[in-house]
Amino acid sequence: MAYSFRLEIGREGSKLALIEEEREISAREWPEARDMGHQLFEAIDSLLKESGIAPTDVTRFTIETDIPESFTSVRIAQSVAKAWEYGSGSGGE
Repeated sequence: MAYSFRLEIGREGSKLALIEEEREISAREWPEARDMGHQLFEAIDSLLKESGIAPTDVTRFTIETDIPESFTSVRIAQSVAKAWEYGSGSGGE
């Protein structure tokens, strides 16, 4: 199975979805509160535990946003996504 994370970042809040072959199987949402790192890691942990899959099974991490890349939340999310893909062996490709 091919799993990925899709993070949607908006001005009012964010949503992290666990995707299995183009189908959303679970998601977590939270309001914007200047705590992207904390919320994102909690959402990742929760989705993995709920689905019963290993972190190594998630090989892709995409971000969708209309917020400028200079916003701290977006930069934190980009760092997490790059680290995730590097750690999974996909190298962000």
